[in-house]
Amino acid sequence: MANHSTKENIEVEIRALVENISPLQKAIISQGGKYHGEYYLHDIYFCRKEYTQLKEVEMNKVGSYGLRLRKSKDYGGKRETTLNSKTITKEDDHNAWEEHEVAVGDFVEAAKILLLTEFKPFFELEKTRHHYVLDGFDIFVEDIKDFGCCIEVEIMTEPGKETSAKNKILTLLGRLGIESDKIVPKSVTNLIMHERAFKQSVEI
Repeated sequence: MANHSTKENIEVEIRALVENISPLQKAIISQGGKYHGEYYLHDIYFCRKEYTQLKEVEMNKVGSYGLRLRKSKDYGGKRETTLNSKTITKEDDHNAWEEHEVAVGDFVEAAKILLLTEFKPFFELEKTRHHYVLDGFDIFVEDIKDFGCCIEVEIMTEPGKETSAKNKILTLLGRLGIESDKIVPKSVTNLIMHERAFKQSVEI
């Protein structure tokens, strides 16, 4: 998530695959987690027009970035569109980023701005997200269309405190019964990109 102070602009997150979300949701609540709602998310990722392969956009080098346009709807009907960037701050580290996000008024118009400049869509994802907050961590339990379920735990921190934040997240995942072999080294989105990126017909 974004919208934090400029001092805390490093997002640290760890994700894991989950077979059944119901026991996990119960575990979060039993640990004192608070439910913050259910959301439908539709994400489109953009890259430079000359790129044609995942390795060109995989964000391994410092300064490489991901650019995402997101359309969301909560189950009260509230809609929101955001433009988000995540920039690698340490080589090959997909668990800590510098993140920035801004709300935009119109999904289609925002996409057209990107399309008319140097960008094109290369990957699309839809999912249902359940948001919890526990001990200062944002926890997202997700059901991803045509893929399966996962958990993502994240927290914003200051530069230089990434390792401490990662260790705290790993401890929390252990408390929730997530085994270490279920943890995803990069991201669940990256896993799905390996299956679908540059192969989908993305319609704006």
